[in-house]
Amino acid sequence: MNEPLRPADFLPHRPPMVLLAELISVDVPGVASAVADTSPGCIFYDPELKGVPACAAVEYMAQTMALAVGAEHRRRGVAPKVGFVLGTRRMEVKVATFESGKRYVANAKCVYDDDAFASFDCSIMDPDGATVATALFTAYQPPESVLEQGEVTLEG
Repeated sequence: MNEPLRPADFLPHRPPMVLLAELISVDVPGVASAVADTSPGCIFYDPELKGVPACAAVEYMAQTMALAVGAEHRRRGVAPKVGFVLGTRRMEVKVATFESGKRYVANAKCVYDDDAFASFDCSIMDPDGATVATALFTAYQPPESVLEQGEVTLEG
């Protein structure tokens, strides 16, 4: 029997920086959904808030975006590669805290891709299905030859 796939199977991240608790779906090309980790085990968990501060929304959505890219790499038999968020536009977060014990679902859908640069529409839904965060991300994934050199620049 095969073990279920986990978010870490598609990400270049390793604990404790894997902030997604459960993989819901990865649809190639460019669509992914996962459950955000709001547990006390999450590196950003704040006991005073009894959850994770809203600023983690950026990373929840960025990692979900990386799941979509990682699924395509996996389909081609390639390991997940490092990518960089270049910016976000139209970011809106409607909660102050992602409360522990609640199931928040992060979604990402690719809306532009030219192999190096991509844009993703991302969102986070609360347990009632209400949208509590949205953003449009722009990301860059350097070519393998650049990664092998150990130096990444945004020039030519």
